[in-house]
Amino acid sequence: MLTEEIERYVTSIETKLLSRFESRERLLQISREVIRYSGETISLSHRGKREEALDRYSKAKTKLEEIKGIVSNFPELLFGDVGVAFQEISEASVVLSFYFGTSLTLPKDLGIPDVYYITGIADAIGEMRRAALESLRRGEKEKGKEILAVMENIYDMLWKLEYPKSLVPGLRQKVDAMRKVLEDTRHDVFLAEVVGKINED
Repeated sequence: MLTEEIERYVTSIETKLLSRFESRERLLQISREVIRYSGETISLSHRGKREEALDRYSKAKTKLEEIKGIVSNFPELLFGDVGVAFQEISEASVVLSFYFGTSLTLPKDLGIPDVYYITGIADAIGEMRRAALESLRRGEKEKGKEILAVMENIYDMLWKLEYPKSLVPGLRQKVDAMRKVLEDTRHDVFLAEVVGKINED
């Protein structure tokens, strides 16, 4: 009978669905830990605390392995906070390399999709602006200009991937945000140079 067949089917998948539910809950928790550790990596990098930043980044990568293990069993759970976690650890890898000259950890090394890594690079532009402003605040105009040049180069590279929009979902909005960050930083560098010349005169 139809009802008996449906009952057998439902009974056969009940355990799998329960496992999927538990995995989803665990995945959300771990993803938030990766996001937190990645944020701490970036914050510590800004403060010049290399070893502590590397420690947090290492913890983020360890948690990332747990995420990949769960997603390999339930690929449909790769969305939301998981994607954000991939993006945040990507941003952290760029910021670490920017501040301390460490080798850039690429997506193939992290084991994450390229699309998340690219959007992570885009977000790192904002952190570079913060570094540029700090350099200008200390009177290091040349350093500020060097950072601006790095930002502009990254923008030019990512801009090429903006079309078609489906190539990297969400990149178009980030490119627009990057453009605004660059414009603001150029203005700040220009003002710093003008003020510097006035003071020299």
